[in-house]
Amino acid sequence: MNRLLGIGMLSVLMFTTFLTFYQVHHQVRQDFQQQLAMMNQLLVKATTLLLLDDAEQDINAFYSTAQHHAGFPVLSITLLDANKEVISSTGLGTLLQQPEQDWFADQHQILWLHHGRILSSQPLLLDQHVRGYLLLEAGNPPFPWALWLWQLVIWLCLPCLLLLWLWRRSNRQRLLLEQSHQELEQAMICWLEGESDVPLTQQHPMTGLFNQLTERMKQKQQAHAQQGMELARQLEGIEQSRVALQQQQQQAKQVMQQLSQQQAQTEQETTQLLRLLVQTAQPWQSSLLQDLLYTRQGSVAAQMSYLPDWLALQAEQWRQLIRPEQTLLLEEDNLATEYQLHLAADSLGLCCRALLRLAAQHSCHSQLSVQWRLAVAKQELYFRLLLKGESLPVDLCQQLEMATELPAKELALDIQLFSFGCKHLSAQVAASCLDELGSSIELCIPCRYEPCAPPSQIAKVHLLAEPKLLPPAQMQSLKLVCHQLQHYHSLGEWHAAQPEPNEPLLVVLPEPQHQEASGYQSLLARPGCLALSTTGQLDSWQPFASSPVLPLPQTASELATALQQLEAYSPAAVRLLVVDDNETNQAFIQAMLASFPLQLTAAMTGLQALDLCRQQVFDLILMDIQLPDLSGVEVTRQLRQLANYQQVPILAFTAHALPDEIALFKQAGMNDVVIKPLDAPKLANLMNWCRPRSPGSG
Repeated sequence: MNRLLGIGMLSVLMFTTFLTFYQVHHQVRQDFQQQLAMMNQLLVKATTLLLLDDAEQDINAFYSTAQHHAGFPVLSITLLDANKEVISSTGLGTLLQQPEQDWFADQHQILWLHHGRILSSQPLLLDQHVRGYLLLEAGNPPFPWALWLWQLVIWLCLPCLLLLWLWRRSNRQRLLLEQSHQELEQAMICWLEGESDVPLTQQHPMTGLFNQLTERMKQKQQAHAQQGMELARQLEGIEQSRVALQQQQQQAKQVMQQLSQQQAQTEQETTQLLRLLVQTAQPWQSSLLQDLLYTRQGSVAAQMSYLPDWLALQAEQWRQLIRPEQTLLLEEDNLATEYQLHLAADSLGLCCRALLRLAAQHSCHSQLSVQWRLAVAKQELYFRLLLKGESLPVDLCQQLEMATELPAKELALDIQLFSFGCKHLSAQVAASCLDELGSSIELCIPCRYEPCAPPSQIAKVHLLAEPKLLPPAQMQSLKLVCHQLQHYHSLGEWHAAQPEPNEPLLVVLPEPQHQEASGYQSLLARPGCLALSTTGQLDSWQPFASSPVLPLPQTASELATALQQLEAYSPAAVRLLVVDDNETNQAFIQAMLASFPLQLTAAMTGLQALDLCRQQVFDLILMDIQLPDLSGVEVTRQLRQLANYQQVPILAFTAHALPDEIALFKQAGMNDVVIKPLDAPKLANLMNWCRPRSPGSG
């Protein structure tokens, strides 16, 4: 019984010892796992800090210190990179010598291995990426099963004492480890927050390492602060430079605006001055100033132009540019009336005026001939200025030929203008000269053509011109605008032919000293007569003409315009009323106007004139002042009260007229005064007042 009791008690003791061992072993294992995890967390945090600080040389020292002062047996601490290469280790165990085993995991794990070893694997994570692995190899907890079972059998009491001792030792180590972990965690928090005093005791194994880390961090912070201050000073200097540059830029912009305004004002003043000079200058000076204005403001865009019309506009300016002793001939091309040209006509006019001014300056006694020809197949216009007689200087011809290539500052003003026009026309220039024989300047201008309807021709025109007075080019122009041209070579041939009075007459006037000058004077008073004369003789013939005398030569377009006005003018429709009580005067007037196709009606008194005017409408009234019944002034007042005579010209016909009397005549409604007796100039003035009656009148 006692044995059984003893066996029972021993069994109870053994079972109690076994339960106690199991519980203690389980508790120790849990505590060991907590210590191992805490140790592993400490190592991971410290390793992470050292890696961030690039202090890899301190990792091995830190591991050795941690291994020596750990509260449990640490066989080795190994740090591997992401490629599982060893960075630092306190001693490689046999575990790493088994490459077929994968001891690494993506999260923390603890392996209880054989031969009394424990392996802790922990990945190092930075920014969610694995930077490496930390392996902690420790010894097995001091509870070998075989030894304890053997000692439990031999010594029944030792297990209790041993368990009590182990529990107390384990509890003491756990408390120390927890205290060390708390201190280390608090120190890390303070260190990360930048506090200078780290709460670690002098005996703590991490105190020196933390002091070194703190000192290095302070040094780096000071270096970073100095770099920040230096960068701040540089940034401040850059900002000051930027502000100064902005101020300089603003000042430069203001200066540029002022210069631009001054330049615009100067340009405007120069343009106004040029325009003022154009109004007051001589013709050739005015032409030069206008060309200068064109180069400053003119449009050089190409446009459609009808060459004959363009030439007619240019011809009037060209005549004013040449000298009185020079003659100008215009030779037109028959194809000019069939096409419209697409070219910069203003630039072509600029070139022509520059050439004519140069010819007037350097070739005073030459004959100028302007010719042009259309090459339809090549789409080119050939414009040529030919000087016969005195030629241009050789160097001037060379400059004209090279005008588009020579520097503008080395050329004369007219040559610069000529170069400006040629560049915008894309023209090729060919110039040649022979001493005392003449010069030739030709422009080859590329342009496009468009067919157009030819202008309408005058049905029939009578031409009175001596052969030597009409150049061939002028005859060619007449043939372009006249369907039928009847040419009379002398005044006697004209009178012998007795042409119809309603058909237009074109007269080329001889010199005023011509033996038949009086016959030409009478012919000029004819309403349907168009007269042409040289420039120097216009003033001598104009007083005898009923219409303006045009200068020679005339272009086809100018002749067409003038002849169309004559054709539209119907002299047979003009009704003239002559109011005069003197039969001699009536007979003289009828004799003077016998050769003119007018419907002449005579009135001897004022009342008779009023009755005739009420019955029909006259186109012109020649009113005597002294009448037997009513004065011409009173008759005019009454006529102006009639609806059909508000605009009819009434001319006072008197032997004398003082300024006060002329004012009285015009106050009564008279348009002009004709002094008796009639002569050629007065007759021409009288014909200027002839107007065709309006359709449907009287």
